[in-house]
Amino acid sequence: MKNIGSTARAVAISAFALTTVLAAPAAAATVSFENVRGAWSNAIGSSATYTNNDSANAQVRWGVAQGYGQSGYNFIGSDFGPISVNSPYSSGAFTMGEFQHLNFPISSGTSITGITLLFTAEVIVDNVNLGDRTFTYNFTHFETPNQGNSCANGGANNSGINVNGCADRVTMNFNASSDTFMIGADTYTLDIAGFLVGGNPSDGFWTKEQASNSAFIQGKINLYSLAAGVPEPSTWAMMIIGFGGVGTMVRSNRRRNALSAA
Repeated sequence: MKNIGSTARAVAISAFALTTVLAAPAAAATVSFENVRGAWSNAIGSSATYTNNDSANAQVRWGVAQGYGQSGYNFIGSDFGPISVNSPYSSGAFTMGEFQHLNFPISSGTSITGITLLFTAEVIVDNVNLGDRTFTYNFTHFETPNQGNSCANGGANNSGINVNGCADRVTMNFNASSDTFMIGADTYTLDIAGFLVGGNPSDGFWTKEQASNSAFIQGKINLYSLAAGVPEPSTWAMMIIGFGGVGTMVRSNRRRNALSAA
């Protein structure tokens, strides 16, 4: 067993070293996104009205208004970049657009629970325009009750962000149906990094009732395999080589041990 363990460790180290050599960073590439547009779609939980889709000011509205107008989201986009990326690594976080939640009181049962944002832009890598790519993000909407002494965010009702009733919460995540683009030999995509709320990074956005709430959507240029949670083919290859090597060495050790015992 000791020899098997040593062999396994040696093969694992060799596979890691080979992976490291193959993944050595190339020169930095620059990526820009131009002609940015947004489009809301696939509202879940309630019907919704879409306005200015496929533009830099895409809007969606829902709910039966209770004195302040319907609730809704706005996506406000603009061109950004160049962003430096050292393949095969990810970029740092950057702002890819403004998100607004019009959080107005609506009748119970008329709120959405989720919606999709399609983010489309021309992707330019090292001054080469690759054409339009569309990246898909799923938004989850938590419409909280406005009554009660305590709120879902842990704060007291009628104070702080809950001053007009309990705050609602918006989260978002990357959808694996998003388009990709190449940097060198690596497949990349535009991943979601979270919100920037009042200058502070956050994975969720608590929004005040009876108000228009703004935050910035943070993105990062990421390997598609990392964004989608699917290993790259090269990673699978290294794993298979490693496991195959371990199996071969184990069988060889067993044969040698059997011969020694004979």
